[in-house]
Amino acid sequence: MSSTHDDSLIIRTWHEIAVNALESRASDIHIEAGIQATLVRIRVDGLLQVQAQFEIQLHERLITRIKILARLDIAEKRLPQDGRLLIGADFSKPNIDCRVSILPTLHGEKAVIRILPNCINDLTIEQVGLLPEQLAIFINALGQANGLILVTGPTGSGKTRTLYSCLRTLNQSHRNLCSIEDPIEIRLPGVNQVAYHPRSGLDFSIIIRALLRQDPDVIMIGEIRDSATAQLAVQAAQTGHLVLSTLHTRNARGVLARLKSLGIDQESLESCLRSVSSQRLVRKICQQCLGKNIAEISLCNACKGTRSYGRIGVHEVLSATHLFNPALKHPSMYEAGLQYVKAGLIQEVDLQAEVGTWH
Repeated sequence: MSSTHDDSLIIRTWHEIAVNALESRASDIHIEAGIQATLVRIRVDGLLQVQAQFEIQLHERLITRIKILARLDIAEKRLPQDGRLLIGADFSKPNIDCRVSILPTLHGEKAVIRILPNCINDLTIEQVGLLPEQLAIFINALGQANGLILVTGPTGSGKTRTLYSCLRTLNQSHRNLCSIEDPIEIRLPGVNQVAYHPRSGLDFSIIIRALLRQDPDVIMIGEIRDSATAQLAVQAAQTGHLVLSTLHTRNARGVLARLKSLGIDQESLESCLRSVSSQRLVRKICQQCLGKNIAEISLCNACKGTRSYGRIGVHEVLSATHLFNPALKHPSMYEAGLQYVKAGLIQEVDLQAEVGTWH
């Protein structure tokens, strides 16, 4: 096989993988080396599924193609690398941004390509799955001149999309919006986005201190990870800035214990917290399959026989009043999800799998 023909094959193979992932509504593409074959899997509605297998001889060249597109070092095969590339149905005009992670594994390098949302117009606070009363709490908090708004939940629960939707709501010419992210997932015009880069000494606390000298109105911190970041976030919220961030806690009320463990006192929390939410993503029932028999469902062009199509956010949202008054009743996350079950949007078994009944 000639070198030119070989290159053409790899270029075509990667394009076909990418286009198939886009047509399948995938959020991620996994390309991993086995003993005898290269396995390509895609994540659709939160679940991985096999897309294709190729001869192991193609693996290294396929990874090299991805590295070239992501402007990574093709000679470096011992260390992890991160980059970005574009994909699209039109080979000559790729227009969908992707984040690339390369990791050395036992049988060869593995690539994971995260497909980032392409339409900024879809990033609206009304479309993240909030119930009307929950949306009202969010809108009220976003309307404040200062304070701290926190979104919690595990990795992959949609926290980042919720924060971006909040930023887009606040993104007006009279405001100076800044964000600190690890990494920058979606490029938002009008927002001064800064990437976390600890190897060069650019960690969250250093960036926050610098941003506070940039006359910000709104600061989005990708995640509060340590005491220094927590202290700076609270100080910024207390001194006239609206601060948005995420925190890893089991539920919304768990934020209080977590922030106290990071050195924030009760008085400071009561002075700055505006709202806290917790969320999960639950698979939606394919509306095209409703009322169809098993044979018809297996032929469904929308869900490909899986009976689910897309995901919806299920939330628990607490205002400051509810947060500091545990006796006040509010819908738990599970109770909020049951409203979507009654509306025929999700199945209770999927709600239980993602949320659990302990809420």
